[in-house]
Amino acid sequence: MAAHARSYVNSRFYLELDQPSGWLFSADGGHVQTESVNERMAGGYPVRKHAGNVKVDDITVTCGTGMTSKFYDWIKDSMQYQHSRKDGAVVHTNYDFKEIVRQTFQRALITEIGLPALDATSKETAKMTIKFSPELCTLEYSGGTRSVQPVPLSPPKQKLWTPSNFRVRIDGLEDVCRNISKVEAITIKQNVIENTIGEKLIFDKEPAQIDFPNVILTVPESDAEKWYKWHKEFVIEGKSYSASEKQGGIEYLSSDLAQTLFTLGLENLGIIKFTPDKAEAGSEKIRSVKIEMYCEKMKFTYNNQAVYG
Repeated sequence: MAAHARSYVNSRFYLELDQPSGWLFSADGGHVQTESVNERMAGGYPVRKHAGNVKVDDITVTCGTGMTSKFYDWIKDSMQYQHSRKDGAVVHTNYDFKEIVRQTFQRALITEIGLPALDATSKETAKMTIKFSPELCTLEYSGGTRSVQPVPLSPPKQKLWTPSNFRVRIDGLEDVCRNISKVEAITIKQNVIENTIGEKLIFDKEPAQIDFPNVILTVPESDAEKWYKWHKEFVIEGKSYSASEKQGGIEYLSSDLAQTLFTLGLENLGIIKFTPDKAEAGSEKIRSVKIEMYCEKMKFTYNNQAVYG
């Protein structure tokens, strides 16, 4: 009897952007599919079916520190409307770092950038989620017979990045930013327009508007007075002109708080909600206030030595 191929465990993934660009926590998507188009024929004949438009799902990867500058530059440039299409691959390997599957993608545009929620009490590992939309994807199976030489050869000990290590800065509110306990997750979405081209009905993808989300913070009620004063002027008194907007940023720090790994610049912030905790008699819980602000633009920067040193 013929021997069956041995099953394998898919355990490690890395991203290539022309060259190995870093190990990933997870990778998903990039599936190519079409749809069944039905045409009803006259005279009672069976329905005629044929393949329709070809669609490629977005690829979603999660990562931390340790990616190369080419990867972080792709994120930074995309948020500044300097869009670039990337060719590359998501490579799946086994425990022995032998290539199992290579998922090659072409002309990919970033469509979503997700930065983790921040919490001063969290002990979890922080992860960044990036979604990108390729125009074409193909799979190549090698079954663990091909050696790979990513840089570095094995996943590095990434600098510890936890959601508890962060610093928020907002001009004019520096003293009441020191005790911010939470920042809700931030997801920046790049809209993409699809245009059908050619006889193969493959979509050409073009970048459109970027949607920058609101920034939501949690502060102790003892620091709420300055926030409320801004809210009162901006919302209640209607002084919501550009001069009342503020500039700021969020710094994502290393575990020893000595280095800034990433910075998210926040431009033209305007406060829109001031929501104290529910008042409860006899509660010993420290009351806090949730602050929500719109943000016109965000700018991503990274410390190359800190994240890949």
